[in-house]
Amino acid sequence: MSSSDEETLSERSCRSERSCRSERSYRSERSGSLSPCPPGDTLPWNLPLHEQKKRKSQDSVLDPAERAVVRVADERDRVQKKTFTKWVNKHLMKVRKHINDLYEDLRDGHNLISLLEVLSGIKLPREKGRMRFHRLQNVQIALDFLKRRQVKLVNIRNDDITDGNPKLTLGLIWTIILHFQISDIYISGESGDMSAKEKLLLWTQKVTAGYTGIKCTNFSSCWSDGKMFNALIHRYR
Repeated sequence: MSSSDEETLSERSCRSERSCRSERSYRSERSGSLSPCPPGDTLPWNLPLHEQKKRKSQDSVLDPAERAVVRVADERDRVQKKTFTKWVNKHLMKVRKHINDLYEDLRDGHNLISLLEVLSGIKLPREKGRMRFHRLQNVQIALDFLKRRQVKLVNIRNDDITDGNPKLTLGLIWTIILHFQISDIYISGESGDMSAKEKLLLWTQKVTAGYTGIKCTNFSSCWSDGKMFNALIHRYR
């Protein structure tokens, strides 16, 4: 067989293989056997219908930029959960209690009530049963107590906490921190009519005074380079 005949056979073989791969890919698309979307992918609620159909036919419903945003949000929630869990345990240890999972261990309302009792010094009633009804009642007792103290709870219901809703559980604990921890910050010579956020900002300014090149005027851009956070850690190390 001549070299030209060998090249012809080789070319035919390559074309045949490419044809087979294309056919397999086509059949795969027709049968819907595409690889599943990456775990955690969610379709943006405000995406146009034609774009939704296009995304669903691809490997992922999120584009790279959206996936990056999701990853950042997940990391932020993870850090908040860890930080809030430590804060809760710092107070629960006074009554010899401890939680491991912020979302799970507040669901029955008992630890939530105990936390509020420690922070306020007030004894609260509680249901002793273990049914869902009792859990909802205990969480409601905690929420009602906060409302009586003029704590603003935005879209947080007892079933949100009982069901272990991550976002709203984090929101509830942050609201409690704002009320019991930050609102109690006393700054000598300053007005007592300041909001919790204003007090926190002023406190941050005072404790970081003296650090070269650091001035806190807000809770966004002033913290973006990490210097403000490092100054606080250095101040209380």
